[in-house]
Amino acid sequence: MRSPKPSPSRQAPAARRVLIVENCPLLRRGLTALIDNEHDLTVCAEAAATLRETLDAIASARPDLVIVDLSIMMGDVLAMVKDIRLRHERLPVLLLGLDDAPLYAARAFEAGASGCVSKQGMTETLLIAIRCVLGGKRYVSPKMGTGTP
Repeated sequence: MRSPKPSPSRQAPAARRVLIVENCPLLRRGLTALIDNEHDLTVCAEAAATLRETLDAIASARPDLVIVDLSIMMGDVLAMVKDIRLRHERLPVLLLGLDDAPLYAARAFEAGASGCVSKQGMTETLLIAIRCVLGGKRYVSPKMGTGTP
């Protein structure tokens, strides 16, 4: 016997939509594969790291979260985060960084980022960070600071 179709209120919530802003195609593909493998997350768009392309992707894809690679030129990325937050104040931005220095995380939060993840050990922490930030909390990977600010 077939089980009854679940009522709309019992259906699983839609997957949260993630935009990846990364200039390295290989890393974009890897991040997409990791995220799309999760039942509650999906990559809705990718951008190659320019502000215009990122803003266009936000407008067309309407993500729930933007992941940006901090190493694509820190000053420009922090300005990008500020611009995203000015235009979409409720849209969380999670930064990926190569450097473990807490200074990077501090600057990222000052710019309006919701979280900062070190690429070293990212496979263990990225999904935790994504869910934390989507839950309205801030996240900084242990390698970049002393826990959640």
